Amino acid sequence: MRILVVNPNRVEACTELIGAVAAGAAAPGTEVVATAPASGPVVLSGRPEVLRSAMGVLDRVEELGQDADAIVLAGFGEPGQEAAQELAGKPVLDITECGPALAQLLGRRYAVVTSTEEAVPVVEDRLHALHLDGRCAGVLPTGLGVPELVGRREDALAVVTDVAKRADADVVVLGCGGMAGMAPAVRAAVGVPVVDPVAAAVRFAESVVALAE
Repeated sequence: MRILVVNPNRVEACTELIGAVAAGAAAPGTEVVATAPASGPVVLSGRPEVLRSAMGVLDRVEELGQDADAIVLAGFGEPGQEAAQELAGKPVLDITECGPALAQLLGRRYAVVTSTEEAVPVVEDRLHALHLDGRCAGVLPTGLGVPELVGRREDALAVVTDVAKRADADVVVLGCGGMAGMAPAVRAAVGVPVVDPVAAAVRFAESVVALAE
């Protein structure tokens, strides 16, 4: 099985991180290919950057998606899943859907810990569009962008953990690809289930492909 994972930002270290976490979550025999757009915004903050990045994501899906059994879109709150699925003609899973979907199997209410203040309405609107906001206790920003999350890992983990501790929820979802890999440490500090949506999306993608055979 081959899974294409597309990071919507163009921070190289973030793409490498997402790829490593996705590969670590995959079953033996599953090949993970991580990529990012060739052009567009390097960092996604508000809606203008998010919308511009979607075109680069679709270009990557069109270019590389035909060789994949499933595609994972690794941007939390970004649009384009429906267009990517139509373009690729195969399963396209969005971490914004997969993280909360798993969280709702683990507890009654979940909270999302995300990156910047500007990302909050983007995430909230996407959760609403996916009909996943009914059991969401809130979207909490850390104030950290992707470069800080991946480049100052220790400091970023402390901030993410502190925000997660303030979440009034049964489950916490890490709402940014730059937080990939932090779930075990945050879970140990917070004491409730913490979902890494990149890992969740890979596992769901494997299941969808297997069940469709």
